Amino acid sequence: MKFTAVLMLALLVLQGCGKKDDVREVEVTKLSALEMYLGAKRALDAGVWSTAADKYKALRSHYPFGHYTEQGYLELAYAQYKMYQMEQAVSTVDRFVKNYPAHKNLDYAYYLKGLIYFDSDRGYMQRVNPDKAADRNQDNIRNAFTAFKNFIERYPESSYAPDARKRMVYLKNQLAAYEVQVASYYLRRGAPIAAVNRAKFVLESFQDTPAVGNALALMVESYKKMDESELANQSYAMLSTNFPNHSYLQNGKIDLETDVLKWRDLWPF
Repeated sequence: MKFTAVLMLALLVLQGCGKKDDVREVEVTKLSALEMYLGAKRALDAGVWSTAADKYKALRSHYPFGHYTEQGYLELAYAQYKMYQMEQAVSTVDRFVKNYPAHKNLDYAYYLKGLIYFDSDRGYMQRVNPDKAADRNQDNIRNAFTAFKNFIERYPESSYAPDARKRMVYLKNQLAAYEVQVASYYLRRGAPIAAVNRAKFVLESFQDTPAVGNALALMVESYKKMDESELANQSYAMLSTNFPNHSYLQNGKIDLETDVLKWRDLWPF
């Protein structure tokens, strides 16, 4: 008898929970698309990213089409970005671009994609204790640069364009510094030919970056290791002409760490 009573009580509790869930579902479906969107936007503006994301997803579920759902798609991507759900955020942006190619805020979608890649490795610990190494994740750096470049080409007059251009300068400096670090590694490992090739790539592809000076200094050292005195002298002349204050000209040392800090200071995080 006691077992039967307990079982009946459990069934009643489950039925009650089920009814409450049904009531909540009915309450949600009674909300208009505008009401659901405004609820999600309030959470987004308050910085409650997870709540905002849930509400945008609910809006999309109940109203698959319409103006508010379109805008909600884009704001969902931003909420995911703020939660450092970078893969999901990129995927949401890509779906938005594909589904709404004529949306009035399409420029922001392209800009946001670059921003997501730009911050992909800058989680909480990275912001508290930034890593000085230039080779944390070159794929995301290249993806960010490509995304911003694509955005600028499509929307050169967008209000987001000036910020994107600044970020592209920073990313280009970062890519160049990485190539110099790789060239330095090859030189230390006794592979001067590989070091020269990497340094030449910097000169050819990143001519307007601070890393060029170190690339030239590495070429001087590499050619010396190869007993190519004429090429070493040519590289030295280029260095002294274009970078007369370079540390290598003063003490024969290449300070890669100082160079990395210089280009990192170009963007105020």
